[in-house]
Amino acid sequence: MEQLSTTLRIATIVVPVALYFLLLGMLNTRRHPQMLSGRQDFALLLLALCPLAFQPVMLYLGGGVSTMLSCAAVLGFGIYLLAPRGKSWVIYNIPYKKSRDTIVSVLEDMGHRPVRTRRGVDVDSGAACVEISSFPILRNVSLKLLGGDGNLWAEFESNLAACTGKIEADSSPMAVSLLLVATLVIVAPMTLMAQHAPEIVRLLTDMLQ
Repeated sequence: MEQLSTTLRIATIVVPVALYFLLLGMLNTRRHPQMLSGRQDFALLLLALCPLAFQPVMLYLGGGVSTMLSCAAVLGFGIYLLAPRGKSWVIYNIPYKKSRDTIVSVLEDMGHRPVRTRRGVDVDSGAACVEISSFPILRNVSLKLLGGDGNLWAEFESNLAACTGKIEADSSPMAVSLLLVATLVIVAPMTLMAQHAPEIVRLLTDMLQ
């Protein structure tokens, strides 16, 4: 049982992180770039890392349904409190230059005057600005809209999502490698756990009582 308990603890931490990287790999191998809000992207990352923080708490408190529900409530509150609030997005599988050209095109179609700058794109002579930061290894970009009113934000988000959905994208070698590594990391602990299936069922039953 001690060996099984150790395997379960490792799997609880490793599998969510592997699933997160598997999701990143899938997003970066799509035919079209995928746009997520800053809050959605933050929530995915926090969900992948939460077992690392909550597992010691679960072990200390002894598990149980009430403890799980409390941890879930804390996680939800943490996402609500810490996640970026609007005006920020992440676009997966798009190069920096292509993302900036797309933003300029979207703003021009909206009737604004965009100007390319070192930090991103200025809108209407500095009335607003779209900051762009890139992660070249996976061809991802993070966007943040500074200034402007709520109408600009909503219209920009809607038009940019529609525009990125029409762009053709190629899978990067790094994304494919990420998929393979994540799959191997998921399979390894699952194989170990399958060897102790009856013990796992009994252990989970005891925890939920």
